[in-house]
Amino acid sequence: MQNLNLYQIEQAVRIGPHRLQLLGGLAILVLLCLGHGAWQGWQLRIGAARLVQAQNLEQQQLRQLEEAKASFVQPVLDAQLPLRLADMEAQNRALTRLVGYLQTLARQQRIGFVAPLAALADQHPPSGLWLNAISLSEGGAHMRLQGLSQHQQLLPEYLRRLGQNPAFKGREFARFNVQRGEDRLLHFDLSSRVTDPKDIP
Repeated sequence: MQNLNLYQIEQAVRIGPHRLQLLGGLAILVLLCLGHGAWQGWQLRIGAARLVQAQNLEQQQLRQLEEAKASFVQPVLDAQLPLRLADMEAQNRALTRLVGYLQTLARQQRIGFVAPLAALADQHPPSGLWLNAISLSEGGAHMRLQGLSQHQQLLPEYLRRLGQNPAFKGREFARFNVQRGEDRLLHFDLSSRVTDPKDIP
């Protein structure tokens, strides 16, 4: 028969984490806090360095701005500039006229004698106006017309008709003399030269 000890002290059963586990967890928490604090401190140092760099850059730009203001010279309008511009524009216009004149001469030299003579034949003088001398030289570049007219209004009309012909487009005459002769007719002399080498009889 088995004997039972009814007076044995029953040991209490411990529930929950042990002390070592608590200490380990506390140590981990402390390490995490220290790591977070170190990371925050590192971020603060980087931010402070960037702030100092930005402030230095701002100061440098302010110094450059002040130097630029100090060296800036207010532009002054040249009083002679409008006169020079007007002179240059006048020269340009003169060159444009010269180019046009040279082009006309070149065109007339290419045309030669045939086109002016054909144009004169096509624009027959009106009744009361006669051409008694036609002179063409230098490939048709220079022309001289001499003739007679009964009425002074006939000659401008004839010249206007000649000017409408392509062979005489752009042609300029340097001399135009008109005088009434003893025969009561108007004697005209039209030439592209101011003076001709010789007079046509």
